[in-house]
Amino acid sequence: MEDLIKLLDAKSIMICSFVSWGIVQAVKPIVKAKLSDSITSSVLRSLAIVAGASIGFSLDSSAHGAGLGAACGAMSAFTVALMKRAISSKADVDMEGIDSGSSDEDSKEDS
Repeated sequence: MEDLIKLLDAKSIMICSFVSWGIVQAVKPIVKAKLSDSITSSVLRSLAIVAGASIGFSLDSSAHGAGLGAACGAMSAFTVALMKRAISSKADVDMEGIDSGSSDEDSKEDS
């Protein structure tokens, strides 16, 4: 029985992490267009935690499910930030330009 509980928690962790990451990626262009850069990261990280908690609660209607989901949302936001930092420091690439999907060169070519 204990193995079954661990397996269900692992499944919930994966679902909460990926869905909260997907929600943040879908909302990110809207938030970046409306808010300043200093506020954007805080709003997106908070959104990841709230989305994870909501999904965790919907999977397991208890405080444990909501807490597990919130932790997964926070872990997802932290992991993405860590990966961006590692990639940009290794490759000397500005991840912000890549993240938005356009650069100054693309804008110049379009006009």
